[in-house]
Amino acid sequence: MYLKPQPVIDKKLNSVMAFLVFAFTLGVYWLTQARSLSLWDAGEYITCSSILGVPHPPGNPFYILLGRFICLLGLNIPHAVLINFLSGLFSAFAVMFTYLFTVKLASMFEKDKLPIIISGVTGALLTAFSFTFWNNAIEAEVYSGLAFTINLIIWLTFVWLEKSKDFSDQNIFVLIVYIFFLGFCIHQTSLQIAPAILFIIIYPLIKDHIGTSKFWLKAALYLFILLMAYLIANPIGTAIKFPGFPKVAFAVLSFALMYFNLKDKIEKPAWIWSFVFLLIGLSPHFFLFFRSYFRPFINEGYPHTLDLFMDYVLRRQYGTTSFTVRRASFWYQLDFHLLRYFSKQFFSFEWIQTVFGSYSFLLKSLFAMLVGGLGLGGAFYQFKKNKHSFAYFFSIFFMVSIAMVFVMNLSDAEVRDRDYFFTTAYNMWAVYMGFGALGLISAVKKFGKPAVILMSVLMLSVPAVNLISEYKIHDRHKEFIALDYGINILNGLEENAIVFTNGDNDTFPVWYAQAVADPHAKEHVYPQTNVQPDSESLEAIKKAMEFKNKQCKGIRKDVSVANLSLLNTPWYIRQMRDREGILLGIPDKQIDRIYPAQLPKETKIKIPARGGLPEFTITLPKDKLLWIKDFLVIQIIKENYGLRPIYFAVTVADKVGFEDHLINEGMVARLVPEKGKDMVNMERTKKNAEEIYSYRGIDDDEIYKDEAMKRLLVNYGASFQRMAYKYLQQGKYEIAAENLYKAARFRELRMRDYLMIIQLYQEGKNFDKAYRIITEALKKYPANYELNMQAFLYMMESEKFNEAEILLSNAVKINPEGEKLPWAIENFGKDSGNREKAVSLLNKIKDNVSSDTFEYYLKRIQNQ
Repeated sequence: MYLKPQPVIDKKLNSVMAFLVFAFTLGVYWLTQARSLSLWDAGEYITCSSILGVPHPPGNPFYILLGRFICLLGLNIPHAVLINFLSGLFSAFAVMFTYLFTVKLASMFEKDKLPIIISGVTGALLTAFSFTFWNNAIEAEVYSGLAFTINLIIWLTFVWLEKSKDFSDQNIFVLIVYIFFLGFCIHQTSLQIAPAILFIIIYPLIKDHIGTSKFWLKAALYLFILLMAYLIANPIGTAIKFPGFPKVAFAVLSFALMYFNLKDKIEKPAWIWSFVFLLIGLSPHFFLFFRSYFRPFINEGYPHTLDLFMDYVLRRQYGTTSFTVRRASFWYQLDFHLLRYFSKQFFSFEWIQTVFGSYSFLLKSLFAMLVGGLGLGGAFYQFKKNKHSFAYFFSIFFMVSIAMVFVMNLSDAEVRDRDYFFTTAYNMWAVYMGFGALGLISAVKKFGKPAVILMSVLMLSVPAVNLISEYKIHDRHKEFIALDYGINILNGLEENAIVFTNGDNDTFPVWYAQAVADPHAKEHVYPQTNVQPDSESLEAIKKAMEFKNKQCKGIRKDVSVANLSLLNTPWYIRQMRDREGILLGIPDKQIDRIYPAQLPKETKIKIPARGGLPEFTITLPKDKLLWIKDFLVIQIIKENYGLRPIYFAVTVADKVGFEDHLINEGMVARLVPEKGKDMVNMERTKKNAEEIYSYRGIDDDEIYKDEAMKRLLVNYGASFQRMAYKYLQQGKYEIAAENLYKAARFRELRMRDYLMIIQLYQEGKNFDKAYRIITEALKKYPANYELNMQAFLYMMESEKFNEAEILLSNAVKINPEGEKLPWAIENFGKDSGNREKAVSLLNKIKDNVSSDTFEYYLKRIQNQ
């Protein structure tokens, strides 16, 4: 039983196969890569790479520096394309290293080249085109870089293990340490596999002692020491306001124990150089400190002092997470945050449903059994053939799956899917599936070479079918929904506007549109109306524009974006005051002393007259809790009202008492002195919705829309709905119906929507359009009583009695208690002349109407 990887495949063949895996994967990624920003963090990462900004904590400094370097070499290629391609490049390399380390592990228990190669290719390609891994590869995401560093480290560990003779080849050990901490500068979870890598390194030393009581006593002692150190460090960290102190103490003590046990095996220069390269690996963090001092356009956390820098890197703004205080039960976390996402990784159910229809649930079960069975079979086969190889790889899988769930300690109320935290776990499961493929190929060897070739082809078809099933979901090359959302918010605003936004998905696209030159972004500016900026406001705007024109290359730099989530932080308040041209007369010391407060009584807040606009007052109820952001919204409005147009994005839920002073203009609502409910600027909303806004890809069924996209698109539909209700109030029924129907582009019409549209067309005397909607609705809701009755009435009006008979029969079958049925049946018999059918239908509802009603309508039909 081999302890190290064996040279089964010659280097040239292995290199060629690795390159082919890399090239094929990168090619598919390029074909499906987004050509602009995507939702969530992608817009922020592209923007920060383009302008050398400081993203949200902990900053991912090496990713941003590398992205900026690539942008400088851009050769007139849009920065979004370059940074998205960087993710694809990272991911393709990660897939290549998946192939390489899979081959090394397989070589410890397989002597034939072909099964090993098939195993490596299967595991690599299943990784490449799994749901989350592919997502990370086609948009600007740090998890692609994380996958690259982790898989490179795993491969280097086995290279070192293969070459090492009594730990003599220690330059690779130093390189592994460097990549670990360089990877930490891409994403801090790069250290998640460190315990497993340490285990693989020391395993050859301890394998002969595992069966002895002395070994287990020593292991138990070390574990006890580490746990006690963590528990003791926890209150110390709280006392010194350093929440990460227990983890640092745990890491330092782990390193000390490792040094104590390996100091005789690894030479002193290797330890020294490892420490040196550890510091070099961490050095990109200095970029955050120095760049923040110069206050770039995006400067989250403003980590320009040592205290702020430590808060930033240690992610203190997100609060502390303890291993011991669970945010949800461990079993819930394991099921909801690991296994639930695991079921989405391979063989898209949406594709299965589309292609196979009624057989989809059966096939979904079969594919799930394939994924589970091939992976479990692969793990069992590896364990059976070589327990050393199994121990190496299982230690990695354990750390990125079960241990990761424990360490991340995710809550049961996360704001978005967190599947990306477990990308490495799904990557490693794909490797287990590769081992399963190897086991099946080995099992058919006894049937001869044709059987081996056939099984090899079958195993390669597994990642091929998976790729086909996931392709549409991941094809983003024509998707501009996130970009359009950002430019639509900006282009609907008047010049020099202030707009309050809510969170990531209505802020990052706006920042991107302002800061990054994108050939797909077109600018539109409404001139200012109903405001009169004074000299102070004009000077502040001029100063802000000088700053933005130096840093930003996008559209609508005149707009000041105030993100409400960030307005709870002192650094962002200062940025709004100093860099965005927003008048905000709050001195620095007072900014640090703003705290949430609950109002002791009903409070009236007066917004003073300014710029030709009259004053108005809002009333806040007793006991209302005002957050820091709420105080800032009120203060910004107080000081800038009448000087600049002020808007709230429609995604903002809490308008801090200003909701009755907002008039909707599409994706935004403008602050006005008038008070009213559900006010709509019809002229501006209509122009924005029908002329200014861009809706690229929304009508293209080839472009996949995930749930986050669908939620954003609903906001477009809401603009048409608001106009529809206003037209309805004006008695313009047909125009109201048309606007309601236009809303269907952006969200799925429900039954009540169809019924309202039909009613409005009928009120407007446009029966042909009413019937068109009825027909469309019936395809979707064939068993709806109201729709069948509406269609029946239309057919009767058109004297299409055969069609009317079918629809009336359906209505009787669906709801024999329908109160309009006796009347409808009577009219059908009278107008069509088919009294026999009318009597037959009346008899079908006999038990559902009173005897008097039945006799009354029966006589009327018979006497026609």
